[in-house]
Amino acid sequence: MIKISLAQIEISSDLEKNLKKIKEFLYDAKGDFVFFPELSLTGYQIKKENFDFKKIEEAVNEFQKDVIFLKKHLFIGVPILKDGKIYNSVIWISPQEIKVISEKKLLFPQLDDIFEEGNQKEIIYLNNIRAGILICFELRSPEIARFFIKNGAELLIVLAQWPLERIEHWKTLLKARAIENQVYVIGVNAIGKFKDIVLGGNSCIISPSGEIIKIIPEKETLIECEITTNFFNIPYPLKTPYFTNNKVKTLEELLPIVEKRRKKGQKMVFTNGCFDILHAGHVDYLEKARNFGDFLVIGLNTDNSIKKIKGSSRPINSQEFRAKVLAGLECVDYIVFFDEETPEKLIKVLKPDFLVKGADWEEDKIVGANFVKSYGGKVKRIKFIYNTSTTQIINRIKKLSD
Repeated sequence: MIKISLAQIEISSDLEKNLKKIKEFLYDAKGDFVFFPELSLTGYQIKKENFDFKKIEEAVNEFQKDVIFLKKHLFIGVPILKDGKIYNSVIWISPQEIKVISEKKLLFPQLDDIFEEGNQKEIIYLNNIRAGILICFELRSPEIARFFIKNGAELLIVLAQWPLERIEHWKTLLKARAIENQVYVIGVNAIGKFKDIVLGGNSCIISPSGEIIKIIPEKETLIECEITTNFFNIPYPLKTPYFTNNKVKTLEELLPIVEKRRKKGQKMVFTNGCFDILHAGHVDYLEKARNFGDFLVIGLNTDNSIKKIKGSSRPINSQEFRAKVLAGLECVDYIVFFDEETPEKLIKVLKPDFLVKGADWEEDKIVGANFVKSYGGKVKRIKFIYNTSTTQIINRIKKLSD
């Protein structure tokens, strides 16, 4: 069992004012674990050029003195500066340490424009309960919630600045994440205004059955609650089906899918290659490529195409086998064959938002780079961290067989 407090507050653009309010709520809270909304120390009213991150550090250190005195744990949304980039983050301030436990990966268009897409997502232990933290817009992603569930989370916590005009989405999505994963879901939202956006409050606690245990409207207050994972009897097994859907598409099949996804604001990432003997370098490269957008399309050289480039002894594996292996990677969404020596025709038809190649290619040598940039697309080069290749693997096998 854990005792938690949710602090639904109005967030100012004045850090000192927020600092004072957070301390007041922290001292009033009865829970051992106290949660505040997204970016509750600064709000969204920050500017990359002149923001003083030293003040954030000082405020966080001051909070730790409070939690040591109170013997509590504080979870708070703050911007974090790392390697010259700003991340919308959640930190856990305990009597023992200060730790970044979540970085916002799914950024809201325009609103999060000064932030970088983060990758830090960590399972935390609240006494004996495993929990995962989502940040605002990420509530719309079943995949992020499922990531935590796959790692044993029994509780999902959402820190947000969710607008009033979409507050029914907030309540519905919190319920959906609870029911589909059979876990408790906690949502702590802010109130007040950011620019012309009215924030919706309605912080709440949802049971694994979808029942709203507690909820508060648009006012500053604390929710106090005790949570245990022992009393809930699962009414049915939580199944996690795996679909072996066909990721290999003809260009004619792929184009309408791309069109539908783009209408939803999703960005396509495109890369190409032979992928003859799939190795760690390939997998790392493709995972990084996928993170640039919302879906990854691989242009895969046909057997005839590879023979034109590499000679009659290649490929080692047929195009059907190579496609089957690539389709087994979660980061790969679609595979389309091309028979030419380069994917130029494919690129001109698909018009990817991101064209990706290895860092060993100079940008002006990348096929399709100028075309992609001509309509506002971006060219990304990924540095290889594994010193391996299909050719090296083949040569090693030959050497071992001699």
